[in-house]
Amino acid sequence: MRISVKDMADRHVAANQKHWSHDRLTTVGASEIFLCARRTAYGKAETAPDADYEDRYGARVRGDLIENHFWEPAIRGQKPEGVKFLFAGREQKTLVDGYLSATSDGLLAGVAPDSLCHLGVPDLGSDVLVVECKSIDPRVSLKEAKAEHSGQTQVQMGLIRHCTPFRPNFALISYADASFLDTITEFTVAFDPAIYAAAKDRARTIMLAEDPADLSPEGKIAGGDECRYCPFKSRCQGALVAAIPKDSVAIGANAMAHLKALVEQHEQADCDAEAAGRRREDIREQVRVLLRELGTRKVEGEGFSISWFPVKGRKSLDRKAAERAGIDFVPFEREGDPSERLTITLS
Repeated sequence: MRISVKDMADRHVAANQKHWSHDRLTTVGASEIFLCARRTAYGKAETAPDADYEDRYGARVRGDLIENHFWEPAIRGQKPEGVKFLFAGREQKTLVDGYLSATSDGLLAGVAPDSLCHLGVPDLGSDVLVVECKSIDPRVSLKEAKAEHSGQTQVQMGLIRHCTPFRPNFALISYADASFLDTITEFTVAFDPAIYAAAKDRARTIMLAEDPADLSPEGKIAGGDECRYCPFKSRCQGALVAAIPKDSVAIGANAMAHLKALVEQHEQADCDAEAAGRRREDIREQVRVLLRELGTRKVEGEGFSISWFPVKGRKSLDRKAAERAGIDFVPFEREGDPSERLTITLS
């Protein structure tokens, strides 16, 4: 009989999934509204994930453990006298406005208007404050709340204002270091009704899309970081390739003028990016020169840090040498997903 704690942990997580009274396939949640629209739409359509996709539950479980066994008990047990802790723990509620929904981590009611003055907010404008729990990898440098988390709390505040008598003007996002729980970084978010309205429109667009492939591949456009963890990466890439017209046809003058304007904008963007890249590398070289002159490889200043260190070369396979040694790689080759290439030139 095989004994593996990893196997037992995997089975434990699979057998203890969260169950929601609200059907999460009918709305776009606050935690996903500002993710890639196409990815979110695939999920709402119950699209099967890519065959090679692995659902890593570690970060999700880490967040639940910290929220349920550290963050929520700490607030409930140590909140100021007279302050109520609502919509938290077993009292969490999913609030819905059209196609938009959110399950907030908690709301503090009865707080003093100057409760966040130490964070630069002299007056909350009300006696309520949305609180949001996040855990963070210690290797991540936080200068401000992550954009997706700020957007999430905007939706939470908007839904609380829409569905309850409370009118929060601010949220407090707390990031607990996943390695050292006593390191907690906090950021405030001021409610912006325009962001909430945009989230409602975005949720409607996602939910009413006839085909997820009709929506913009925002993860790819943003650089592809989100694509690395997307369950539908191959399907999305296939949709992009399938959308390429098979023929070349003559186009009208208006379309030609529009395309030429886009090409010129593309060329200018390339030039701007190249200039910015050269400027960035020039500044980095100035930093190296100064560190050499100062005789130090690490600097910790007020609001900034610099470290300079050697990095070992990455090991790579010398394929030609292996083939000369008689090793046949063909049985181990795997064809990747089809891709697309767009070339734009200005003559």
